[in-house]
Amino acid sequence: MIDSHVLEVAIFKAKPDADIPQLRKQLQEALQSFSGLIEFCGYSPLGDNQFADLVKWDSLHNAKKAAAAFEAGDPRLLPYLEAIEEVVFMGHFQTNISA
Repeated sequence: MIDSHVLEVAIFKAKPDADIPQLRKQLQEALQSFSGLIEFCGYSPLGDNQFADLVKWDSLHNAKKAAAAFEAGDPRLLPYLEAIEEVVFMGHFQTNISA
């Protein structure tokens, strides 16, 4: 059986004064208000300034709705967005191998 979730991967550089751990708590609370959120997990850098966020969504449709809210400057997401200096990579992935 193929797992139908969508994995969103975002790799970014944060502004020097950004409190990413605190902002991630706020982001996780905000994301819970979006339909289709399965899981959010943030990763911190080991030696550089690149962070990674992995978000599981139940569908590409719901993942894109959340991404559109980011792009539109949704006030619930704005503090996190403003802490990002540069987006290095952003993409959506789906499994295609049976477990």
